[in-house]
Amino acid sequence: MMEKKFIYSILYDYYKELLKDNQANIIDLYYNQDYSLSEIAEDMNISRQGVHDALKRAEKSLTDFEDKIKLFYKYEKYQKAAEKIIKLTAEIDDEKYKETVKQIRNEAGKIINEG
Repeated sequence: MMEKKFIYSILYDYYKELLKDNQANIIDLYYNQDYSLSEIAEDMNISRQGVHDALKRAEKSLTDFEDKIKLFYKYEKYQKAAEKIIKLTAEIDDEKYKETVKQIRNEAGKIINEG
């Protein structure tokens, strides 16, 4: 399982437009810019508890979006498949398929690098 901080940062990248503005701001400050709850509270002029509650609601929203839309799940699935394609093409040793293997690897590489 990936680290919680990393997961919410990724989910934020996928779904930030679906969050309320204050939730998106809090997620960004906390997970991407490494602010503490107290620092966020001071910046936003709200209580630390208010920040904590908003953060928990935002985290729940992000996980709910992922449970329904599954963008991150699909990305991981396609990336693993593309990596497997690259590994399998490495086993093709026939000289007459050399150019085709190269093209397949390039296309799989595009899938991996799109994320």
